[in-house]
Amino acid sequence: MKMMHISDLHLGKTVHGFSMLEEQADMLDQIVERVEKNEIEVLLVSGDIYDRSVPPESAVLLLNSFLNRLSGLHVEVFMVGGNHDSAIRLQFGSEFFEQAGIHIVSVYDGTIASCRYKNADIYMIPFIKPSIVRPYFPEEEIRTYEEAMRCVLSTIRLDPQTVHIALVHQFIAGSKTCESETKSVGGIDQISAGLFDMFDYVALGHLHSYQSVRERMVYSGTLLKYSVDEIGQHKYWVLLDVNDTVCWHTEAFVPLHDMVELKGSYEQLTRRSTYASLDPADYYSIVLTDEYDVVNAQAKLQTIYPKILKLTYANRKTEAKEAGTSVKRIEQTDPLDLINAFYKSQNGKDLSAVQKQYLIDEWEEIQ
Repeated sequence: MKMMHISDLHLGKTVHGFSMLEEQADMLDQIVERVEKNEIEVLLVSGDIYDRSVPPESAVLLLNSFLNRLSGLHVEVFMVGGNHDSAIRLQFGSEFFEQAGIHIVSVYDGTIASCRYKNADIYMIPFIKPSIVRPYFPEEEIRTYEEAMRCVLSTIRLDPQTVHIALVHQFIAGSKTCESETKSVGGIDQISAGLFDMFDYVALGHLHSYQSVRERMVYSGTLLKYSVDEIGQHKYWVLLDVNDTVCWHTEAFVPLHDMVELKGSYEQLTRRSTYASLDPADYYSIVLTDEYDVVNAQAKLQTIYPKILKLTYANRKTEAKEAGTSVKRIEQTDPLDLINAFYKSQNGKDLSAVQKQYLIDEWEEIQ
């Protein structure tokens, strides 16, 4: 049996004011074509279907068309909600979709939905946080995401005669994030990989870079680059062969338009020899090395590179500024530690345990 694992479609996404609708439509077209070409029977989609809880109409229509085409190919679709999705909106009509082989779970109701397809039991775990899980385990003290997930997984009873696959949209401890992704506060959202040892394959979503956390525990990442921080990343879809065990491999995804960084002086970037071989329909992050600001640089460069996402400078002035403020060090610091350092500088003492817990609870609520 062949499966495909993808995640984090973020339909409706805009990047620095540019709509990704055309790229996303092409992305979904490519998925359908790959599914048909490789005779994929099952598509696993691990959360963040939409980019925001109230998606634009164009994004909803894209998903509708995508699922309709997959249903026409008799592909079983298993989809869980992510932290960007509205749980109730995404799960609307799911009972009807079941009849077409489209299984959507975005609301945790105290049980883990599972479905058997041939020799595989597929467990669908939408994005959860402690406040969602606490009401179903009143006798347990649940403060962290790991404690919440431990309770959730304790309700599963595995059939030893089947292969066990889980869809999960969470932050697994030890995973790598890029600079644009949400920083952990106090580490409470991190979940140990070992909690999922019961599964033969864990189809992860949430982080945008492809990475294998363990041998059969994989973040497929986004298929499209959604931030200039992702320019250097390679994007993949994950293909699974499921028999008595699960084997998987990746294949590179080629977007309709790429995201590219160009670095050099204004004079260099405006030479025909520089841009002649480049695609003007691609998206560009421009880094100018001129020692002095070029007047109206972005508007001028847009005559050559229409889709400029970001324009920055890298010269002695910016290097000195970064060195003085330790920008990189600050970006890598736990936000709770930053708040505590600021509080201490103002009050001469650290945050109390109660204050820290209050901040953690508030952060949890906005995720």
